[in-house]
Amino acid sequence: MAWNTAWCSVLALWLLWGAVCSNAASGDGNAFPFDIEGSAVVGRQDPSETSDSRVTMGRLPPAAERCDAGFFRTSSGECSPCDCNGNSHECLDGSGFCLHCQRNTTGEHCERCLAGYIGDSIRGAPRFCQPCPCPLPHLANFAESCFRKNGAVRCMCKENYAGPNCERCAPGYYGNPLLIGSTCKKCDCSGNSDPNLIFEDCDEITGQCRNCLRNTTGFKCERCAPGYYGDARIAKNCAVCNCGGGPCDSVTGECLEEGFELPTGCDKCVWDLTDDLRLAALSIEESKSGLLSVSSGAAAHRHVTDMNSTIHLLKTRLSERENQYTLRKIQINNSENTLRSLLSDVEELDEKGSRASRKGTLVEKESTDTIDQATQLVEQAHSMRDKIQEINSKMLYYGENQELGPEEIAEKLVLAQKMLDEIRSRQPFLTHRELVDEEADEVQELLSQAENWQRLHNDTRSLLPVVLEQLDDYNAKLSDLQESINQALDHVRDAEDMNRAITSKQRDHEKQHERVKEQMEAVGTSLSLSADSLITPRLTLEELDEIIKNASGIYAEIDGAKNELQGKLSNLSNLSHDLVQEAVDHAYNLQQEANELSRNLHSSDMNGLVQKALDASNVYENIANYVSEANETAELALNITDRIYDAVSGIDTQIVYHKDESDNLLNQARELQAKADSSSDEAVADTSRRVGGALWRKGALRDKLTEAVKQLQAAERGDAHQRLGQTKLIIEEANKTTMAVQQVTTPMANNLSNWSQNLQTFDSSAYNTAVNSARDAVRNLTEVVPRLLGQLRTVEQKRPASNVSASIQRVRELIAQTRSVASKIQVSMLFDGHSAVEVHPKVSVDDLKAFTSISLYMKPPPKPAEPTGAWVEDQFVLYLGSKTAKKEYMGLAIKNDNLVYVYNLGTKDVEILLDSKPVSSWPAYFSIVKIERVGKHGKVFLTVPSLSSTAEEKFIKKGEFAGDDSLLDLTPEDTVFYVGGVPANFKLPASLNLPSYSGCLELATLNNDVISLYNFKHIYNMDPAKSVPCARDKLAFTQSRAASYFFDGSSYAVVRDITRRGKFGQVTRFDIEIRTPADNGLVLLMVNGSMFFSLEMRNGYLHVFYDFGFSNGPVHLEDTLKKAQINDAKYHEISIIYHNDKKMILVVDRRHVKSTDNEKKKIPFTDIYIGGAPQEVLQSRTLRAHLPLDINFRGCMKGFQFQKKDFNLLEQKETLGVGYGCPEDSLISRRAYFNGQSFIASTQKISFFDGFEGGFNFRTLQPNGLLFYYASGSDDVFSISLDNGTVVMDVKGIKVKSADKQYHDGLSHFVVTTVSATRYELVVDKSRLGSKNPTKGKAEPTQTTEKKFYFGGSPISPQYANFTGCISNAYFTRLDRDVEVEDFQRYSEKVHTSLYECPIESSPLFLLHKKGKNSSKPKTNKQGEKSKDAPSWDPIGLKFLERKASRDSHCHLSSSPRAIEHAYQYGGTANSRQEFEHIQGDFGEKSQFAIRLKTRSSHGMIFYVSDQEENDFMTLFLAHGRLVFMFNVGHKKLKIRSQEKYSDGLWHDVIFIREKSSGRLVIDGLRVLEERLPPSDAAWKIKGPIYLGGVAPGRAVKNVQINSVYSFSGCLGNLQLNGASIASASQTFSVTPCFEGPMETGTYFSTEGGYVVLDESFNIGLKFEIAFEVRPRSSSGTLVHGHSVNGEYLNVHMKSGQVIVKVNNGVRDFSTSVTPKQNLCDGRWHRITVIRDSNVVQLDVDSEVNHVVGPLNPKPVDHREPVFVGGVPESLLTPRLTPSKPFTGCIRHFVIDGRPVSFSKAALVSGAVSINSCPTA
Repeated sequence: MAWNTAWCSVLALWLLWGAVCSNAASGDGNAFPFDIEGSAVVGRQDPSETSDSRVTMGRLPPAAERCDAGFFRTSSGECSPCDCNGNSHECLDGSGFCLHCQRNTTGEHCERCLAGYIGDSIRGAPRFCQPCPCPLPHLANFAESCFRKNGAVRCMCKENYAGPNCERCAPGYYGNPLLIGSTCKKCDCSGNSDPNLIFEDCDEITGQCRNCLRNTTGFKCERCAPGYYGDARIAKNCAVCNCGGGPCDSVTGECLEEGFELPTGCDKCVWDLTDDLRLAALSIEESKSGLLSVSSGAAAHRHVTDMNSTIHLLKTRLSERENQYTLRKIQINNSENTLRSLLSDVEELDEKGSRASRKGTLVEKESTDTIDQATQLVEQAHSMRDKIQEINSKMLYYGENQELGPEEIAEKLVLAQKMLDEIRSRQPFLTHRELVDEEADEVQELLSQAENWQRLHNDTRSLLPVVLEQLDDYNAKLSDLQESINQALDHVRDAEDMNRAITSKQRDHEKQHERVKEQMEAVGTSLSLSADSLITPRLTLEELDEIIKNASGIYAEIDGAKNELQGKLSNLSNLSHDLVQEAVDHAYNLQQEANELSRNLHSSDMNGLVQKALDASNVYENIANYVSEANETAELALNITDRIYDAVSGIDTQIVYHKDESDNLLNQARELQAKADSSSDEAVADTSRRVGGALWRKGALRDKLTEAVKQLQAAERGDAHQRLGQTKLIIEEANKTTMAVQQVTTPMANNLSNWSQNLQTFDSSAYNTAVNSARDAVRNLTEVVPRLLGQLRTVEQKRPASNVSASIQRVRELIAQTRSVASKIQVSMLFDGHSAVEVHPKVSVDDLKAFTSISLYMKPPPKPAEPTGAWVEDQFVLYLGSKTAKKEYMGLAIKNDNLVYVYNLGTKDVEILLDSKPVSSWPAYFSIVKIERVGKHGKVFLTVPSLSSTAEEKFIKKGEFAGDDSLLDLTPEDTVFYVGGVPANFKLPASLNLPSYSGCLELATLNNDVISLYNFKHIYNMDPAKSVPCARDKLAFTQSRAASYFFDGSSYAVVRDITRRGKFGQVTRFDIEIRTPADNGLVLLMVNGSMFFSLEMRNGYLHVFYDFGFSNGPVHLEDTLKKAQINDAKYHEISIIYHNDKKMILVVDRRHVKSTDNEKKKIPFTDIYIGGAPQEVLQSRTLRAHLPLDINFRGCMKGFQFQKKDFNLLEQKETLGVGYGCPEDSLISRRAYFNGQSFIASTQKISFFDGFEGGFNFRTLQPNGLLFYYASGSDDVFSISLDNGTVVMDVKGIKVKSADKQYHDGLSHFVVTTVSATRYELVVDKSRLGSKNPTKGKAEPTQTTEKKFYFGGSPISPQYANFTGCISNAYFTRLDRDVEVEDFQRYSEKVHTSLYECPIESSPLFLLHKKGKNSSKPKTNKQGEKSKDAPSWDPIGLKFLERKASRDSHCHLSSSPRAIEHAYQYGGTANSRQEFEHIQGDFGEKSQFAIRLKTRSSHGMIFYVSDQEENDFMTLFLAHGRLVFMFNVGHKKLKIRSQEKYSDGLWHDVIFIREKSSGRLVIDGLRVLEERLPPSDAAWKIKGPIYLGGVAPGRAVKNVQINSVYSFSGCLGNLQLNGASIASASQTFSVTPCFEGPMETGTYFSTEGGYVVLDESFNIGLKFEIAFEVRPRSSSGTLVHGHSVNGEYLNVHMKSGQVIVKVNNGVRDFSTSVTPKQNLCDGRWHRITVIRDSNVVQLDVDSEVNHVVGPLNPKPVDHREPVFVGGVPESLLTPRLTPSKPFTGCIRHFVIDGRPVSFSKAALVSGAVSINSCPTA
C-alpha cells in the first residue's frame, strides 16, 4: 500500500489522471469521476448508483438523517432531486443551488460554461463546455471568454493577444500563439523606442526592436550605438564619444588606440551569443514556471514530452554552437595576428603621410604669406605712385605760379621730410582700420535689425484684423456664455423644484411598494396567463401579414395628401398681404389638424392593434433565438414562487402546481422553437421591420418637406399695384382652394376619431374599416407629387428672388430623398396577371443611352402538372423605353417557357432567347435575372441559387444589333418604365405584346443603382389585400447582405446615446470598415454645440477635424505622408483612438498612419452620425466655419464599433436611406474625370488594328484634348482626340474626322470606332464617317502581346494636350473575354484622376440659343449692339453667358474664363474694392440702392459712401454673417440689422433705401426691415467716391467696426441707384469677374489688366534669384518688371510664346531669351527662373537654360529696385523698352532669393487681379 501511495504521488505530478490514486487506494469504483481542466471526458450520473439508505423523495427525514447525494432538503423538510443538468451531485439545502459543478460549468444550476469555455452545458455531449478555440482549444487558449455569433466563434482575447481567434500578438507584444508552448510577451526595448507610440514597437514574432532611439542599438536597444558611450538601459545617457571620430569604450567613453578598430566579426558573434544566451535564459525561466504550475493531465504530459525533446534539441544545438565558437575563436586569433602586422604597416604609412602633410601645410602657409606681402607691396606702390603724382602736380602748379628762394625751398624740404618721417612711423594704420571695420560691422548689424523689426511690424499689422475678428467672436461667445449661465441657473432652480417633487413622489412610491408586497399573490395568476401570451403570436400573424401589405401604400398616400396641402398653400403667396395672411392662417390651422391626424395615427399605431401585432411578431421571432432566456425566466419565476410560499405557510401543493405549469410552459416554448426553425415567416417579419423603419423615416422626411415648402409662401409678390390688380382674380381661386382643402381634411378628421375609438377596442374589424376608409380618402391624392413638381417648374420659370429658387430646390431635394428611401425597400410585389407598376427610372436617361443594365428577382408561379386555362406560358415582364413603343426600347418577357430579352435601337428588334433553362424548371424560390446592353451588344443572365449551400447555377446568352445605331436615344419626357404589365391605354410593341406577368417580382438595380418597385409613379389594378409579397431568403445567394450597409450619397445613419453600450475611458476607440470608389465623403461626425468631431475622406485620403473646446481652436489630423489611400473599392479597416484624453491616433488596416497631441479634454459627445448627416446639421455655423466637406458618403460600410461594441445601423430609428448588403455593381467605376494633367492606363489583350470595335461616352467644355491613345511602335498609333471641337480618329496616320465641330458643349456624346481590314469607321452619337484602309491586301499579324493604352492623356504623346472632362461607359472587343463595360478601378495606372464625380456642366450657350423648328436667323445688329432676343442671363439667375473675347490661337485655355455677367469677385487683400467717382442722382432726400451678393465670409464691407470728414455716411456691411445697413441722421446713427445670416454661399438680392430719417432693408424681396429716427434739420451732404466691396486704407474706421472695414470676400453684382445701373468703376483694386467652375491656389491676372507691387522687403538689385510658376492664357505679356530712378531696369516678358529678359545696368541694354519646345500656353504650369549676378543674367524655362554676359559697370550702384508683377504702368517704361500688354493667366509659388512672396501682403494690387484664387477651366 505504501508503494501504491508513492506511485500515486509521482503520477499526480507528472502523468494523466488524478483519479487513479483514489481507485488504487480504496478500490471503490462508484466514486464520482474527477474531471481535470480541459478534459473531454463526460461523467455519467446514474440514479441507480446512489446509496440504498437515502431518504426517498417526498418523505420527511429524521433530524439526524441527511438527503442522499443528488437530493436536497427543502424548507418543508422533503428531499427533492438536485437540478444541476447532470453536472453535479451536490446542491445546497433550502435553495437547491448546485455545488462543485463539474465539466467546466458554473451557475446556480451548473447551466453556464466557465469563463474561457464554450458549449451547451445543459444538453451535454457533443455540445458540452470545451475550452475556447482561441486559437487552439487545449494547449493554446488565450481567451478570457468566447461566444457564438452568426454561426462563428467570437473570442474575447486576453490583454496580450489579438485577432478574431487570438491567433496573433497584440501591438506591443511578440510571440507566436499558434505554436504550442509559445506565448505573447511584452516588447522590451529598454525604454528606448518611440515615445509617441502607446506601445513599444518590436517584431511581432522574434521581439527584436525595430526603431531604437536615444543613440542606442541592439536586439532590445540595450547598448549604446557605435560612436556613443553610456548606460542605455537605466540611465539612458548615451553620449557622443569625444575621440575625434575614433573608437571609444561603449561604457566608460575612454578613447581607444588611434587606428584601432573593433573586430566586427568577433563583436557580432559576441553580441549574437549574448542575445541567444539571454533568450535561452528567458526560455528556461518560462519552462521553470511552467513546471511549477504543471497540472496532472494528458495535456501536461504531452507538454512535458515536448519540453524534454526541446531541451534535448537545445543541448544538441548548444554543443554545435560551442564547437562553432571554438572554431571561430581560432579563426579570430589568426585574424588578430594578421591584423597586427597590417596595423603596423598602416601606422608606418600614416606617419609618412603625416610628415608629408605637415611639409605641404608649411609650404602652403609660406606661399600664402608671400602672396599677402606681395599684395600689400603692390597696394603700397600704387598708393605711393598716386601720392607722387599728386606731389608732382602740385609742384608743377606752384612752380608755374610763383618762384621760391633757396631758403624757402630748403625750409619746405625739411618740413616735407618731417611729414614723410611721421607717415612712416604711423604705417600701416592698422589700429584705425580696425576701428573703421568694427564701426562698419555695427552699422550693418543695426541695419539688419531694423529691417527685421520692420518685417515683424508689417506681419503684426497683418495679424491685427485676425486678432480683432477673434476678439469679436470671443465677445459673441461671452454673450452666449452669459445667456447659457442664466439658463443654467434657471435649470438649477427647476432641478431643485423637481427634487422636492421627486421627494414627495418617493414617499408615495414607498407606500405603493408596501401595497405591491401585498399583491404578490397575483404572481400565480400571471404565471398561468404567461402560457396564453405565447399563443398570441399565432393569433396575430395573419393580422400582421395584412398590416405589412397595406403599410407602404397607406403611408405613401398620407404623404401625398400632405404634399397636396402644402402645394395649395404655396399658391396663396401671390395674394395681397391681408388676404394672403388670412389664407395662410387658415391653411396653417388645417395643417395643424393634418399633423394632429398624423400624430394620432402614430399614437394609435403605437398603442393599438398594429403595435400589438408587431410585438407579437417580435415575440414569435425571439422564441427561435432566445430559448435559453425563456428557460432562465421560467426558472426565476419558480424560485420567486418558492420564496413567496416558503414565507407563507409552506403549502406544498401550490409549489408542485407552479412547477408543473413552468414545465408545461417550457415544453410549449421548445415546441414553438421547433416550429420556428422550420418556418419561413422569419423573413416576412424581417421584411416588416425594414418596411416599418423605412416608413418611419419617410415620416421624418415629411416634416422636413413641410418646413421647406413653407418657405414657398414667401415668394416675390411683385409690384404693389400689380398685386392689387391680381387680387380680385385670385380671391375666387383661393376660396375654392380653401374649400377643397376643407373637403379633403374633414373626412380625414372624421376617420381619425373612428380609428382612435376602434383601435382602442382592439377590434380587427374596426381597424380594417378605418384602414379602408383611409385608403379611399388618400387614393384621390396619388397625383399630388407630379402636380406639385409641375407647379414648381412653372414657378421656377418666373424669375423670382433667388431664395425662392433655393426653396424650390430644397423641396426637390427632399422629394428626391424620399424617393431614395423608397428605392431602398427591398420587398417584392405579387402580380396577379392584371396588375402593373410604373416605376421612377431614378437614373438620368443620358446615362442609359450607351449602357443599360437591369437586374431583378423573379419567382414565377409553379407550372401545374396539367396546365389549365389559368396557366399562361407567354408573359410580359417589363418595358423601358419610349412612350410610342415603336422604337428605342428594351424589355423582358417569357415566350414558350423561355426567358426572352428584347431591345430596339431604332430600326428592328433584337431578341435574345435564353433556352438553356426553361422557366417551368426554375425552383420555387427567387432567381436573379439581369439584362444588359453595351452599345449594340446585349446579354441576358440567369442565376439560380441553392437554399442548402452557396452553389449557384448560372446561364448566359448574348446577342448583337445588326444595324448601325449603338444608342438608346431616349428623352426624359418620353420615357416610361413599366413592370409586370402596362395600363390599358398603352400599346406594347409586337415582340412584347403578351399577357401580364403572374408571380412575385422584386427590382434590384438599374445601371448599378439600387431601385425598388415601391419608388413608383403609378400602380394599376394592384390590390394590397390580395397581393401578399413573397418572402425572399436573405441568404439565397452567395453574398450575404446582412453584414454590410450601402450608402448611396444621400443616406446616413444616426446612433443616439452611444454610451449605452460603452463608456468613454482612458482609451476611447471607434472602428469601422469602409469600401468606396469615391474621392470625397463624410465618414463619421459628432456635434455638440460649438464642439465637433469629423472623420472625412478628401481626394481618397483620410482627414480628422475635431474641437472639444480647445483654447487654440480646432485640430486637423491628416495623412500628410499619403500612407493609406482608401478609395480603391476595397475594404479598409479604420480605427480612431483617443488616448488619455490628449492624443488622437489614426490607424488604417492596423497600421499607424498619423497621431497628434492636443489639450487634455474629454470627448463631449453622445450621438454619432455615420456616412453623412442632415443638411441642417451640416449647414450649421460651427461646421461651415471649419469643415471643408459636406458630402455624404457613397459606398459600403460594415463593422461599426464603439469601444469594441457592435451596432446594427439598420436598427437605429433615425437611419435614413441605408440599404442592406454591398452590391458589387454599385462599386464599379464606369466613369473617370480628367483635369488636364491626368490619365489612366491599362494593359490587356486587344487587337486595335484588326477586327476592333470600341466606344465610350465623353463630356467636356474644352475644344482640344486626347481622349484615347495606343501605340505599339513609332508608326502604329491608334488615337481618338478632340481638335477644336472636332472628334478625330487617327489610325496609323489615317485620320477620320467628325462633321460637326461642336462637341465641347458640356453634353454627353458617344463615340464608336471600328477598325477592319477594309475600312476605318468613326461614329459620333449617330453620325457615321469612314475611310478606306490603305493597307488593304497587306498581311497584318494580329497582336496578342499586352501593351499599355491610355484614356484622358498620355505621357508618351507630346503632340496632344491631355483631356479635361469625363469619359464613361467604355467598352472594347477583346481577344480573351466578352464585351463589357470597363471598370476603371481595375486599371493599373491612375494619375490625378477622379473615378467618381464628373463636375462638368452643360454650356449656357446651348441652353440659351436652341434653334426653333421654324425660326429664322436673327437680324444682324450693328457692331457692339446686342440682339433684343438674346437674354443676358438665364431664368434661374445663377449661370450667365461666357464672355466673348478674342482667343489666342496658341493657347489651350480661353483668355476669359466663364464668369457671371455684371458680377465681380472681391477679396484676397484687405482693401480690394471698386471706386465710382461720378454719382448720378440726388442723395439729399432719398436714395435707393440695389445689389446682388454671394459670400461665405462672416465679415466684410459691401458699400460705403461719405463726405470728406465722414460725418455724413451710408454703408452696408456684413457682421457675423448678418447684413447691417447704417447711416447717420444728424449726430445719431440709424442701424438696421438682419436676424438671419446670409454667409451661406447663395445669391441674395438686397435693396437698402434711405429716405431722410427713415431706412428700409429689403432682402430677397421677402424680408422687409424698417427703422426710423426723429428728423434732423442738418443738411446731409455726400461726396464721392462710392466704395464697393471695400474701402481705401484709413476710411470707414470712424463709423464701422474694424472687422467689417476690411474687404468683402465674395461676389457682388448689378449695382443700381434709384433703378439705374451705375456706370463703370473709375478705379479697381484686386477685383476680377466672378468666375464659375473649379478654382485652385494661385494669383490670377485678368484680361482687363492689372499688376501687383511687392512690399519693400522684396527688392531686386545687382544680385538676386527670382523663381515662379505660370499658366498663361495669352502668349504675350509682362511677367516681372523692376526699375530705378537712373534708368536701370529689369524686364521679364513673353512674346509669342518666347520668354525674354531685358536688362539695363547703366551702361547699355542686353538681353537673353528662351523659346521652349513645349508651348507655354498649353494649359499646364511652367516654371521660370531668372538669376542675376552683376552683369551675368541666366534664364531657365522648365528644363531649358540660356544666359547672357553684359558689359561690366565700373561703378555699379545697388539701387534695390521695386518689383512689379503681371504688368507695369506705361509711364514707368523707358523709350528703349517697347510697351508690352499685361500678363493674362495665373502665377503661383513666387520666390525671391529663397523667400516666398505673399501677394496678399503686397504694397499695391491694382486692376483686375485675384489673389489666392485662380480658375482652372
